[in-house]
Amino acid sequence: MDFNLQADTPEIAAFRKEVSDWLDANMKEGEHIRLTGIWSTVHDDAEYLFRRRLAEKLGRKGWLFPTYAKEHGGGGLTTAHRNVLEVELDRRGLPLGNVFYTRAELVVPAVTMFGTDEQKREFLPPMMRGDVAVWQLLTEPHGGSDIATCRTRAIREGDDYVINGQKIMVGHHTKADWLMVLTNTAPEGKRHENLSWFYIPADLPGISYTHLNLMMGVKNAVYLDNVRVPAKYLVGGENNGWKVASAYLVLEQGGGGSLGESTLLRNVVARCEEVQPDGTRLIDDPDVRDQLADMMLDVDTERLWGMRNYWHYNEKTPHRYAGPQYFFFQRMVRLRNAERLQKMLGYDALVPEERYDELGDFEYNVRYGPGMMHGGGTLHTDRIIISRCLGLGRNVEGKRQAKG
Repeated sequence: MDFNLQADTPEIAAFRKEVSDWLDANMKEGEHIRLTGIWSTVHDDAEYLFRRRLAEKLGRKGWLFPTYAKEHGGGGLTTAHRNVLEVELDRRGLPLGNVFYTRAELVVPAVTMFGTDEQKREFLPPMMRGDVAVWQLLTEPHGGSDIATCRTRAIREGDDYVINGQKIMVGHHTKADWLMVLTNTAPEGKRHENLSWFYIPADLPGISYTHLNLMMGVKNAVYLDNVRVPAKYLVGGENNGWKVASAYLVLEQGGGGSLGESTLLRNVVARCEEVQPDGTRLIDDPDVRDQLADMMLDVDTERLWGMRNYWHYNEKTPHRYAGPQYFFFQRMVRLRNAERLQKMLGYDALVPEERYDELGDFEYNVRYGPGMMHGGGTLHTDRIIISRCLGLGRNVEGKRQAKG
């Protein structure tokens, strides 16, 4: 299943040329700017401004959310058009869902599914046009990956909710415009059924931020101190937040798939052909060749897995455990590649490089591998989600024990 092998129809061929020409013209401004990967590991304001302007331009054309309705700011296009945008942007070092640092690709599906007509009219167009950066506030210091232990409280007072609590491992080094916040609206209520989901302006009084300098870049702790939020920012209804969050966590955990290709393998092969530490090329070392072969198998399997999930998602043919299964495999591949780079390149793998595509940077991948063991949940979380999708949850086990 390789989308690149399918011949374009005349319409898609014309669209591909239009997109390619447009990107060539509009990315000239960023020719000398380092485009980082998924996280911002450098405080580069020039890069951020370039990417944000590019997102706004894409949004104005309906290309940032190409398959969503035009009335909400989308492009009203087909999956085939989106495939073109995904591939052409990826070739230039940017993923469509993260042209700039925002989690709008998660919020848009949630608001589309659970928002009222009024909320859709107010919230969706700015996100689809690339006008706002959105952060996801789920994780709390005490709970880690178990977000259902949420202690951030939202208590109703008249037409408002008053929110108090703390979130951690949030955002990037740049500021957000809006926040999606999971809260507890029924402290004495049943687990999962006591949560509510808010979409709120990031500059409301009582919200403060502290940078966290981590091995993969900058994240933040966010403090909410008596933040008064109008009830119109509650999405999905009170105590229905778990369902709202679950709708987009499927995407965060691999359910949307990917058409992107890793540049890491190509870069490391080139380095091994180039480096001659003792007069012999690294790539002629049998042990290095074994490492490269294993990396190639893993990277290509990951690519095909991502394409499969992308196809299922866009064709609306659910494959329940495909996302966490892919996410788990992806994280194990990144960990193995971090180890392989150090075995092949030694100290050179720990030296930062100024690459155009950070995901092809050796030093970044050495950090990225172990760092991703916790991003978006732990490996244990992945296993639990997979087991639930297969019907192997606690309730099933409990029933078996009761029968025994």
